Amino acid sequence: MKPLHYLLIFFLLLTSLLFAEPTFYYNSNFDRGDVVTVLVSDTNEYHTLELVNSFNEHIASNIFFPLNLNNFKGQAALIGLESTLKAGVYTLIIKKDGLVESKGEILIHENLFKKENISLNYDNTTLRTSTNPKITSEAVFIHEIYGTSRLFSVSGNKSLTIPIKQGIYTSWYGDRRNFIYTNGESSGSIHSGIDIAAPFGTKISAGYAGKVVFSGERIITGNSVVIEYMPGVYGIFFHLNEYLVTLGENVTEDTAIGTLGSSGLATGPHLHWEIRVAGVSVNPDSLLKSGLIDNSLIISIVDSYTAE
Repeated sequence: MKPLHYLLIFFLLLTSLLFAEPTFYYNSNFDRGDVVTVLVSDTNEYHTLELVNSFNEHIASNIFFPLNLNNFKGQAALIGLESTLKAGVYTLIIKKDGLVESKGEILIHENLFKKENISLNYDNTTLRTSTNPKITSEAVFIHEIYGTSRLFSVSGNKSLTIPIKQGIYTSWYGDRRNFIYTNGESSGSIHSGIDIAAPFGTKISAGYAGKVVFSGERIITGNSVVIEYMPGVYGIFFHLNEYLVTLGENVTEDTAIGTLGSSGLATGPHLHWEIRVAGVSVNPDSLLKSGLIDNSLIISIVDSYTAE
């Protein structure tokens, strides 16, 4: 073979390596309230992830961030699946520089949620039905936090833990609630987290390492703390008796971030514990099993490396 032929082959191989599309890894079957993890071994390109329905309507989106876990080095993006989504096939769209690089489908099942009636006293009825503009402004402000994805690298692989070890669940994620007011009227609501009852003043831990991005009092949720765990991933703690951390503070999973109380709109001492991913409330229980980043997916990718 002539030297020119060798040069041509080398050029073709180099081109295929430089311009080959990266492989994206994700599972395909989910319940409402789950978190979709998408991984890619590429560490050089900036990607974004979007979820759309069968009508190509936007559902949620998030950024990819650098990840180094369990011998896997690459990028990850997480998207939450709201409890109100209709069952069916949805499309994941991965983009680079705003252009579609890859697509894939996932199936969301129609898992069921509990229904409950909650009778409110006069004070809580007044809070629930209030037209106070400060309540609206507080809601807008905190949802802006939930919708923020700050790019930073993630390493380590500790599991999400329950913030109260000896507490009792009194309400569950996705509960379809009917609030009954003192005037006989009622209104519906969907519970976005888990309520955990325990003795007044019980210490509450952060559950995962992160940074405090909100610590203060709100009208509806009382003394509240929000912790950024990962880009676009937040732990939320409402109705505290007191908060023990300050804005910008870095915490570990065992840091006491507050004590249990009944501040704000609460029918008794309890913690409202919530996880938001890319602005969407998800089921904390599912993350206790799989981890914030799906451990089973990482293990399967690493296993595929060793099998080659």
